[in-house]
Amino acid sequence: MTAKQDNPHDSLFRKIMSNPAAAAGEFRAVLPEWLVALIDWEGMELAPSRYVLPNLRNRDSDILFKTTVGGRDGYIHLLLEHQSTPDKHMPLRVLEYMIGTWTQHLNDQPGSDYYPLVIPVVVNSGPNTWRWNYTTELWDRIGADTAIRAQLGDLVPRFRIIVDDLAGLEFSDLYGRELAPAVLMMLILHRLAFRNEHLDRDLQPHIEVLRAVEDSPNATNDLFSLFTYISKVSETNARDLGRLVDQLGPLAKEVAMTTAEQLRAEGQTKGQAKLILRQLTVKFGPLAAEVVDRVQAGSAAELEMWAERVVTATTLDEFFA
Repeated sequence: MTAKQDNPHDSLFRKIMSNPAAAAGEFRAVLPEWLVALIDWEGMELAPSRYVLPNLRNRDSDILFKTTVGGRDGYIHLLLEHQSTPDKHMPLRVLEYMIGTWTQHLNDQPGSDYYPLVIPVVVNSGPNTWRWNYTTELWDRIGADTAIRAQLGDLVPRFRIIVDDLAGLEFSDLYGRELAPAVLMMLILHRLAFRNEHLDRDLQPHIEVLRAVEDSPNATNDLFSLFTYISKVSETNARDLGRLVDQLGPLAKEVAMTTAEQLRAEGQTKGQAKLILRQLTVKFGPLAAEVVDRVQAGSAAELEMWAERVVTATTLDEFFA
């Protein structure tokens, strides 16, 4: 077990796309029209995390929605793939999620005679992301001999994932979709924000999208998520970003200021946790992953207490007591 890495790209995707109304626009853009007509979009809700396999919970970008399809229970599984090189084993990974969802369904309803539909959509978007260049079919990766595979026919499982390859689209293509403003801005930032020293200039053509986010129902939460992402991944100085924010309304300005203050506080907390871990390592030797995780997750009050206790504690149990 290792300490979980903070991935701002995953985090932003999950925060924005966990809103069913926002995610619906992405689904409508990539699913077949006949299927879109069968899905109950108004009744779509975020499924609890227990539907995700325990060994895959470190994928913060994986989101599962529950709804009805053609009047029967079903799920829509949304994933983000933003690695510079797309994952060639994605069909297998998605199948693992589907099996986990079906297994949980049978645990909840042991007498069920059917498995609910699970419709997977993989979104390939992020900084410096390459075009999707791998097969989307599980069939293509089973057995090295294609002739034998063909002879086996339906003894070999056939399964295909839907990949929304945003790496191959222009901004005009994104604008042409009926996406929620927060989703559109997230995808724009995936292209522009990472290590950008002039994000204020590059976002200027998209200022109306930010204004639309400010006018949307989930404005405060979405703006906080977007500004947090900008602060974590861009290299544009605060003064230049401030000029961009000044073009927005009072809510955006307030959220931007609150975001900056919170990130400064988080930075101080992380710095204190790092110092405590260094002191513990000097005193007790290499630390177990669960010790590192616990210190990194500590509240401000706990860190203040531990900063004093690290001097006097003779064991880790005494330190955490």
